Amino acid sequence: MLAGKCAFIGIVLSTVSLSSCLPAAREYEDGMSIGPRRALCAPGLVRRGDTCEEPLWAEIAPLPASALRMRDVVDVDGNVAWIVGRGGLVLHTNDGAESFERVDVGTNEDLAFVWADEQAIVATAARRAWVSLDEGRTFVASPEAPEELSRCVLFFGRVVCGSAQGLYHGRPGDAAFVQVPFGGRTAVAAGPGYLVTATEGGATIRIRATQEPDLHAFYGDTQIPGGNPGTVDSLWVSPRELLACLVGDEDPSSSGLLLHCSTTRGNTFQRRGSLAPECARGPQIAGDSSALHVMSYCDTVDMPTTFEVWTSRDEGQTFTRGTWGAEFESSWRGANRVSFGTANHGLLLTHRLRRSTDGARSSEPIERNAISADWPGGLDENKAVFFPTKERGYVIAMQNTTAVFKFRLYRTDDAFHFDEGTDLPAFTDDSTRPPSLSAHENRLWLAFPSEYVQQTFLRSEDGGRTFLHDGFPAQGQPLAAARIGPGGLGFVATARGAVNARPLYRSKDGGATFDELSLPDGTYVRDLGRLDSGRLVAVGENGLILTSDDAGETFVVRRGGMPDEEKLVSLAFAPGTSVGWAGGVTSTGEPLLLRTEDGGATWVTQALGVSPAAIVQVAAATEARASVVLEKQGGVRSLVMTQDGGTSWSPRETPGGDPLRMVARLPDGETTFALGAYGLYRSRTP
Repeated sequence: MLAGKCAFIGIVLSTVSLSSCLPAAREYEDGMSIGPRRALCAPGLVRRGDTCEEPLWAEIAPLPASALRMRDVVDVDGNVAWIVGRGGLVLHTNDGAESFERVDVGTNEDLAFVWADEQAIVATAARRAWVSLDEGRTFVASPEAPEELSRCVLFFGRVVCGSAQGLYHGRPGDAAFVQVPFGGRTAVAAGPGYLVTATEGGATIRIRATQEPDLHAFYGDTQIPGGNPGTVDSLWVSPRELLACLVGDEDPSSSGLLLHCSTTRGNTFQRRGSLAPECARGPQIAGDSSALHVMSYCDTVDMPTTFEVWTSRDEGQTFTRGTWGAEFESSWRGANRVSFGTANHGLLLTHRLRRSTDGARSSEPIERNAISADWPGGLDENKAVFFPTKERGYVIAMQNTTAVFKFRLYRTDDAFHFDEGTDLPAFTDDSTRPPSLSAHENRLWLAFPSEYVQQTFLRSEDGGRTFLHDGFPAQGQPLAAARIGPGGLGFVATARGAVNARPLYRSKDGGATFDELSLPDGTYVRDLGRLDSGRLVAVGENGLILTSDDAGETFVVRRGGMPDEEKLVSLAFAPGTSVGWAGGVTSTGEPLLLRTEDGGATWVTQALGVSPAAIVQVAAATEARASVVLEKQGGVRSLVMTQDGGTSWSPRETPGGDPLRMVARLPDGETTFALGAYGLYRSRTP
């Protein structure tokens, strides 16, 4: 039987250049698999063909919120599974979700659905799909559809996709899709030799099928009640058996659900058993004839989301209820997908990934390398990144839990793996400016820019694991920057508009006590830098640049008196040198970039060739290599870099699909970190 199936597939897929029959399938206790399997790539590497490579931007760490990029999951056989998501995210496992590798599909488009069997993988974006016939080594793009697509499958050598107005189909590499109008939102699923479609028409679902490769001779037209949102998406067809099922309404006035199944290649559907979930939202079916699983969930904002998995072991006649994880999150955070590769092995994807190996009787969270479930508490967005040394790094992220914003600090000691994080004693609205971090050895200072933070200044003596009381006199005022150096000498600048008239503070004991420093009238510092020589450099509004060589006792004005609209907001010196850059925006909205080679005594203007835009950050690694983050109208950020000391600047691609927040460059000058809203990425390419 397997040999016949292989020959049949080889014939029908020859239209997409499948030159020979795929390896013979081997049957195991937990399902079907193709062998031999490739070894997985190490964390941070991407599969390109048969090699593991470091991409331009490699997502390096299990940072919070990275799981929010995941949108769909398919468990093929209990061993092999695929996950897709935003920004072209494709993850693959061949060991039952014990570990994952990143796969480069060749796109940064958001991927919403994935379908896979033992021979093919199809990943769906908004208007096109990507198809692989070689276990994910290579992917070929389908034609582009004129409207939004839902899940796509591979059927008789064609990519077949549901949409808001029926079916679209075409061969990979074709110029255009062919439409089969069904007059409503349509879902598709493929079984052994046949295809089933389900179309919403008012409160009715129409189910049709075809065995013809031309995809026009549809037979059967079963109509069932389907008033619940998302019930058409519950269409499921077994890849190995003549069994197709869909959930409909048991009674339009009740919350009950009724299973409808077919064993006649979709010719007719019969009513099977019913189930009455607490919440009937988003029902989905997975499994096989020995164990059918129906998942539904509650969709509320003010209570934990409950995922129910109802299991039937008599082909859908009766169901037993189980609750598969309750999490303090509203379900809009995740994709809410369930997939079973065998009767017992299944994956549930919400805003995190869970796995069951006992038929949904119990489950466990999966938090492994590339996929990384977000940490407890419900993370919203990464806000700041800082690498004081080649190994030590910090990321601040902001959580949104029941409309209360909280900060959490994550730490790494190898520039790769981050800890579980430490809650910070602060809360804030979503400030447009990120927190400021500074560290020397194990001493860490944090400064927050929002007036709604309980404690705007935090200090730690153990690298951010715990935080101490301090003597900061302006606690609660918005802060612009903080810098700490050897011997506990450090400086903190308050933001413009603070009540205190002297917005710069100095500590000589690591933050236990502070004194105020006298600055020229109208001075508003936005960023601080400290050279190895001990010189303090400050930049700010009105084009201000100040230096001090006596620990802040006196200051020399190196630049200033510019129009009030001109601002310098970011300053960075290459480690161990007197070369640095300062960046901001001019009064006409042009990027303002200055370079110094004498520790801030004199400055020259450099041109970026980008307009209009504002510089929001500069990051220097060596005298020759530096990065600049630009922000254009609308808040969209981009990255430019120089390798020749600023003589020329060139645009640099940023991680696809993840809004850029900040960058950090290590002292070696070879490694750049880009902080996105949902992940941290590392590039070793100059």
